[in-house]
Amino acid sequence: MSTPHRAVTRPLLARVTSLFVGAILFTACASAGGSPPATTSPSEPLQPSATAAGAVNLMDVPTACIGLGEGDCRRVAAQVATLLTPDDPRIGYVQVGPFGCPAGVGCPTTLVARPEGDMTLEFAGGALSYHIKLTDGDLDAQPQEALGIQLPPTSRPPIPGGPQPFSLGHCGIWSGIDHGGSWWDPVGLVDYDHGDAINAAEGTIAPVGADQAIFTSKAGFTVQLVRRKGPKFLPFCD
Repeated sequence: MSTPHRAVTRPLLARVTSLFVGAILFTACASAGGSPPATTSPSEPLQPSATAAGAVNLMDVPTACIGLGEGDCRRVAAQVATLLTPDDPRIGYVQVGPFGCPAGVGCPTTLVARPEGDMTLEFAGGALSYHIKLTDGDLDAQPQEALGIQLPPTSRPPIPGGPQPFSLGHCGIWSGIDHGGSWWDPVGLVDYDHGDAINAAEGTIAPVGADQAIFTSKAGFTVQLVRRKGPKFLPFCD
């Protein structure tokens, strides 16, 4: 299997019509039965807001929770937000995860069961990356190098109407989803245990409004997507 050289835990690599209503709020990062609603406009850099204590709030930034459930996904994002300042680059997209099972797949999507993973924050000039680890109930986030490259989309507009055949690249969603002249970011809960998440997979991409879509693989992997403006940071992948 090919896996992306992304700034995440190396052992974990050994492997989106009515749902889309309103703004994508990280506070709605999905109930157990679904994913959060997507934005009604393309993903683009947002100015993080400072709280009274001066910390950055990432709640309104499009977010994917990969391998963690809603509560722990929020916890990780809140922890990393305390390390940011309003002087840091404007964050346009957040990827919490991946968080995989230490001994395989199928464990609960909690930090207790998946205590180690990563978080990537994309901005106009690149990305920030943090390694996350839960030890004896304490959550620690350490900066690490974000390994990858920022690329423009190569597909051509317009976005076709209706479901269209689409295949994920050999690193799955980490290969990027380039369709109709734009990159599309995964949002909400993403099933990291499904093999199609990190492998080449045939399926369909179906637009839901102008700036949202759903990718569904032939094997049943489904991911909600929101269109972004401009280039995307892609991790190195072999």
